[in-house]
Amino acid sequence: MKTFAEQVVDLKSTREVKADAMKAVAQKSIDEGRSMNTAEAEEFDTLEGEIKRIDADVARLSRVAEMDKLTAKAVDASDKSEQLTKGALDRQPLQLKTVEKLEPGIAFARYAMCLTKAKGNHALAFQMAERHYPHTEAVVKTLKAQSEGANLREMMQIKATVAAGTSIDSTWAGPLVYAQTFMGDFISYLRPRTLIGQAQFRPVPFNVRIGGQTSGGTAGWVGQGKAKPVTKFDFNATTVPFTKVAAISVITQELARFSDPSAEALVRDSLADCVIARVDTDLFDPDVAAVANVSPAGLLNGVSPVAVAGNSIDYVDPNTVRCAIAALWAPWDSTNIGARPAYYTTPAVARMLALSREPLGNAAFPGVTMTGGTLDGVPLRVSQYLANNGGSGGAPFILVDEAEIYLADDGSVTLDASDVASIQMDDAPTNSSSTTVAATSLVSMWQTNSVAFRAERFIWWGARRSGALQWIDGFPTTC
Repeated sequence: MKTFAEQVVDLKSTREVKADAMKAVAQKSIDEGRSMNTAEAEEFDTLEGEIKRIDADVARLSRVAEMDKLTAKAVDASDKSEQLTKGALDRQPLQLKTVEKLEPGIAFARYAMCLTKAKGNHALAFQMAERHYPHTEAVVKTLKAQSEGANLREMMQIKATVAAGTSIDSTWAGPLVYAQTFMGDFISYLRPRTLIGQAQFRPVPFNVRIGGQTSGGTAGWVGQGKAKPVTKFDFNATTVPFTKVAAISVITQELARFSDPSAEALVRDSLADCVIARVDTDLFDPDVAAVANVSPAGLLNGVSPVAVAGNSIDYVDPNTVRCAIAALWAPWDSTNIGARPAYYTTPAVARMLALSREPLGNAAFPGVTMTGGTLDGVPLRVSQYLANNGGSGGAPFILVDEAEIYLADDGSVTLDASDVASIQMDDAPTNSSSTTVAATSLVSMWQTNSVAFRAERFIWWGARRSGALQWIDGFPTTC
């Protein structure tokens, strides 16, 4: 709250500003050798009246400020000292909190290692986390909540009507905050290493039906008294189901020991690899067909490649590469597709593009590196798993309008660990709990002193409309 003296100072500053404005108005007419016009005269008179009112206020407040000085009381130093002492006693002592700065994905790996060491026992895993990772708060509090009966899997996929959750609830939303912290951290670690993470696809929620338009109508010029043309629109609908990708990664218990800090990175990378491989392999695989309520089709499934002979592409002659890429764009020339384009290929093709040279020795495609970059201003994304998708002795080179691709992703990975399970060590297992299958060889985790991690991620993708992808099958990977 201002004192009277402070208000007087403010008023005097305002008076100076208005006085300068009055002088400026008068000086303008003098410089131009004329009398003030009507607007200038009104502005001058208005400023003059405001200055008179300010002078009156300054005079009044100055008198009140002088009265304040005469009636001011001295401060009782003993009372102030007593208040300060009481305040100091009431305060809580300062508490320093150690915050660990971890690499992306390490907190998730620590969570997995605690579960492993505790053999899936959440109460024991909580004790392990408190002992070995006391400063990794997200892991400690999540395992504590699970040891008290919280089910994170159910909380992340609530379907029934429930009360609103808050971050202070010990069994509902509270532990979910911490779980999402390190699970989101693991997803952040995955993103730059996966094609899905690099892409800027159109996000959509699960379990919805999305209407789309496949063709537009046309209008026409109409003469007076003439019939108006009738047009039609074509629509489609896409249903986004719940689908999940799951993988099991087996490591030895020696890797999960707490004695070696590097074990955390090994566990993290093992978990990441099992998720990355499946998603990147299937994303553009033309041979992967959709399985209802199980998996989406590869985005290239049913898409015919652009007719470009692989032997006509020669990295020694960059123009042949440019002509092949131009052929990819040709189908889009007559459509409204291409708002957010991106290229996808393998590191081998990207490396050959980066090594390609013009006749004078300059880089033919200066924005390209083995890890991606840009090709004529368009992002280039690479993955070694795309090498399996080329069917003509080379690698695929894909042009995608990312704005035309739907992506549903819940943004988390659920994790389970076991050292007593029996695993069919196969990347295409035949075992099933719903049908009878022939006997297969299983490996015991307990007998081999190993641990199996099962990672699951709910994810689905699909093209918004046909023509959103163009590709060349068999792009050369060598000179």
